[in-house]
Amino acid sequence: MEQIKPQDAQFLYTETDDNYNHITLLLNFDGPAEGDADYGQLIQFFKNKLKHHPIYSQRLVRLPAELDYPYWVNDEEFEADAHFTVTPLLVPGDWKALREEVCYLHSQPMDMHRPLWDVTIFTGVNCNGDNKNGFTVVVRLHHVAIDGVGLVKMLASFATPLSDADQSPNAEHAEERSDFSWSSVAGRAVKNRLRLSVNLGRTLLNSASYVGPSARRYLNTKPSERMRVYPSRFNDSVAGDKIFDVIGVELKTLSALRSLYQGATMNDVILTISAGALRRYLAKHKELTTHSLVAWIPVNARGATGGSDSGNNLSAFTAPIYTTIADPVARMAKIVSATQAGKSGISAAGLMLNVTKCLPATEQYLFARAINATSAASSTCNLFVSNVPGPAQPIYLAGHRLESLSGLPPLGEGMGLFIATPSYNGKLYFNVISTASILPDIDFFMECIQESFSEMQSML
Repeated sequence: MEQIKPQDAQFLYTETDDNYNHITLLLNFDGPAEGDADYGQLIQFFKNKLKHHPIYSQRLVRLPAELDYPYWVNDEEFEADAHFTVTPLLVPGDWKALREEVCYLHSQPMDMHRPLWDVTIFTGVNCNGDNKNGFTVVVRLHHVAIDGVGLVKMLASFATPLSDADQSPNAEHAEERSDFSWSSVAGRAVKNRLRLSVNLGRTLLNSASYVGPSARRYLNTKPSERMRVYPSRFNDSVAGDKIFDVIGVELKTLSALRSLYQGATMNDVILTISAGALRRYLAKHKELTTHSLVAWIPVNARGATGGSDSGNNLSAFTAPIYTTIADPVARMAKIVSATQAGKSGISAAGLMLNVTKCLPATEQYLFARAINATSAASSTCNLFVSNVPGPAQPIYLAGHRLESLSGLPPLGEGMGLFIATPSYNGKLYFNVISTASILPDIDFFMECIQESFSEMQSML
């Protein structure tokens, strides 16, 4: 029995009946040169690897009235095979067909009464490489159990050779945890409420050094010069089916673009390209204004040691991405200043995350409901942009070379655009996630990303 952390609970409590907080990972494999892939062997490989992760055979138990945070407990009815599905992709097995199936899968809820992961293997995929009849492994895990960095660490563990312990028939389940007891959790709920209340007070006191000067700066700034988040088409309801597309660029070229402005990081380059794409897209729809879009930028808070690969350990800051500036280099210069300021100080986004980490469960739940009901997140930013570096070298899973990867993170209510940029084996992938009502012409948006990247590439 292990209790989830307050930050994990945010992804549980902000989930709604039409917007689900799971992460969907696509692992794309080319077809074998001869014969067919052995999918039974592939499933056994994933079972052997996943069983070492804490959530493999654990389900969530929530307390009445959210009196305390939920617990991971052993699922007595756990059957690993029930979490795997093998299904042929509709002919012709191209990217359009695969994308439609993945979007449908990502838009479906997970069964919250069993371990929060599942694997779907699409066969007959003809867009993953040179050979026909490839396959794509789609892994869904709920964000309450893992974040993007944890997912990359899990992928790295998949790539290691199977050990004797992996293949042992007696190691089918993750390490057993103590049994769930209502009497023990009731006592812990009282202690947690006191502990978290003290932590909340300490956090608020520590934040006074940030809030006071920030308030004075705000009051001393002319109203016309104050930083504001203006609503855009992306700040709309995210109910219904999600859409996504992906475009890959050379990581070596992307890294070289940092030389266009001294001090630029890879993340700054990604933000500059994204802003250029957004500028083109909004201009086409006659929605480009004199107000810059503002991005929510997650930050890994695990530190140098890396931390556990389960749960969430994130911070964040918001920054303008200067969609108002046409010249890419001038835009990057402003973005570098904005991100350096965001990372060096305590931003409103980071402060909000720090505060919510200290809220008792009931207050966290009510806060999440209020955030959803008011779409309050849209008042802090217009979109999410997240960069999570992946494996730098090609990796093999069960003897199959991974050709490419993609990921679909969840959207937030009132936050209808997420640009996720994982990297793998010399490429970085711009993954765009939205809804059909917010981004009805996603193909055009992907063209805008390519054009923005090409424009900057021409300046090298």
